[in-house]
Amino acid sequence: MELEMETSKMLKSNTVRSIPIEFTDLTYQVNVPKQKEKKTVLKGISGTFLPGELTAIMGPSGAGKSSLMNILTGFTKTGVTGTIKFGDAPKARKLCCYIMQDDHFYAWFTVEETMMLAASLKISNESMPIRDRKLLIEQILETLKLTKTKHTRCSRLSGGQKKRLSIALELIDNPAVLFLDEPTTGLDSSSSFDTIKLLQKLASHGRTIVCTIHQPSSNIYNLFNQIYVMSQGYCTYQGTPDRTVDYFKSIGLECPPYHNPADFLLECVNGDYGDYTMALAEAAQKPEWRHDYNRSRPAIMASDKIVEANLEITSNGKVLHAQETFSNNSSHLYPPPEWMRLWLLIGRCHVQIFRDWSLTHIKLLMHILCAIIIGLLFGDSGSNADKQLSNFGSYLVHTLYLWYTTIMPGVLRFPQEIAIIKKESFNNWYKLRTFYLASLITSTPVHIILSTVYMTITYLMTDQPLEVDRFVKMILTSMMLTICADGLGIFLGTILNPVNGTFVGAVATCFMMIFSGFLILLTHMSDFMRMISYVSPIRYGLENMVLAMYSNNRQDTICPDDVLYCHFKNAATVLKSFGMENGNYGMNLGILVLQLVIYKSCAYFTLKRQVKRQ
Repeated sequence: MELEMETSKMLKSNTVRSIPIEFTDLTYQVNVPKQKEKKTVLKGISGTFLPGELTAIMGPSGAGKSSLMNILTGFTKTGVTGTIKFGDAPKARKLCCYIMQDDHFYAWFTVEETMMLAASLKISNESMPIRDRKLLIEQILETLKLTKTKHTRCSRLSGGQKKRLSIALELIDNPAVLFLDEPTTGLDSSSSFDTIKLLQKLASHGRTIVCTIHQPSSNIYNLFNQIYVMSQGYCTYQGTPDRTVDYFKSIGLECPPYHNPADFLLECVNGDYGDYTMALAEAAQKPEWRHDYNRSRPAIMASDKIVEANLEITSNGKVLHAQETFSNNSSHLYPPPEWMRLWLLIGRCHVQIFRDWSLTHIKLLMHILCAIIIGLLFGDSGSNADKQLSNFGSYLVHTLYLWYTTIMPGVLRFPQEIAIIKKESFNNWYKLRTFYLASLITSTPVHIILSTVYMTITYLMTDQPLEVDRFVKMILTSMMLTICADGLGIFLGTILNPVNGTFVGAVATCFMMIFSGFLILLTHMSDFMRMISYVSPIRYGLENMVLAMYSNNRQDTICPDDVLYCHFKNAATVLKSFGMENGNYGMNLGILVLQLVIYKSCAYFTLKRQVKRQ
């Protein structure tokens, strides 16, 4: 009973701002490769999408449906002329959300956890206490028939459940306008009908809902309040579904008996009965065929009004009474400050790291196993004067192992997250820089721990000098090298697909190894080739490991009794032989820090470019 009263009270304070969308003489041109003239995708179209209505944008492939949707949502801005008006509310675009065709979630979180995190990112504690926030989530899940799946991980949801969860996440902060790209893609007929029925119900509470749809059934077609048909960049019909047959009949296109009007509509605009595009475009402008807005729902008011949907529900979510009132004074939901969002995203990243065994558990296990194998392979090379060449080679193995095992996860992981980042940042969950900073804060300690574990095992097993300063220098070098590799991996992952990124990362690693100063000494390179080696992080990592072990007057290594002569017994001989006697540990470390800053900064800007790409 208490839950029922609290939920009813909360819903009565929930408001939806009415925002009509009007666009006039909208034209969109794009550059075509190898052609001087631009291609005109949208050709001076106009239209109005009203609150309280569910509008479907239809048309054949290439008609301009997605282009119109991307322009209205703000994804596409260049090459667009005309006017777009979102009511009279300031910053009205921030009251809109875009639900994309593909549903992307973090697989290791449950439905309830995903909803709770989204609510925390969208609504501040001052606007809505945590207790009320939980009640709101319960009601949304109940409305969208997701209550039974709230403890299910997102990776195990069906297609219809994922689509409803995408809608549920955006309903938390009660957006005034919803854009959906192909909401029925991948769903069966029953799930498609339920999804469109749900959207119709949400629109009836005062929201403006616009979606693209390819070829709906007759039942789904009749659920829409308005149909906006496009063909070859023109608007060929804008009106209600029940007038479609009469509209096409007026220009001589008769719909066969018992034929789905939606199928007939698409056949007509696709040219199956002849090219009627221009005739349809001219007829669509006639007042008698345009949508009769004066007979629309009472929810369609001036844009400065507030539509408030008051619902009384039972504890199981059944609606007992519903009424709509209009008010200018209502409480608003304010987002939390960006530093709080940063803290929440850090928490999400931590949970993701601990639950995703491929990110931590397997990587930690592999670091330990590989460190033991390398330690057994190189044995006492750290103290045996006869094995100093092998000891030098072990440092190259360390740098390559740490570099390669860090750069590849970055190349492969970020392309999978870009779709999620794009959806959440565009729908004002957080700023992109907040997410990127949270990712850096949570991933850096992981890299530090993994590199420390690996280097500690190999350091002890290869019998390196038990001196604190040398050990610390080795650990510090491995840390910087690992973080630098992560930065380059993210950079490659944000500009290339996983296949190309893996190839480029592997090739780049090979060349960095060649210029490291081991396979060919730095002193044996030409001046030009030596200049190229300055951009190789592996060079600085390898040189710093050598300097950490052999500089600062290290004692001579032990020459075995069965060996007559050990040329590399003295540490200074090792440094001179490999041309590193003038190396500077601090400068090399500083260059590694500079390189990781450059890689991380470039990765942020390329990620930003990917997110803004339509």
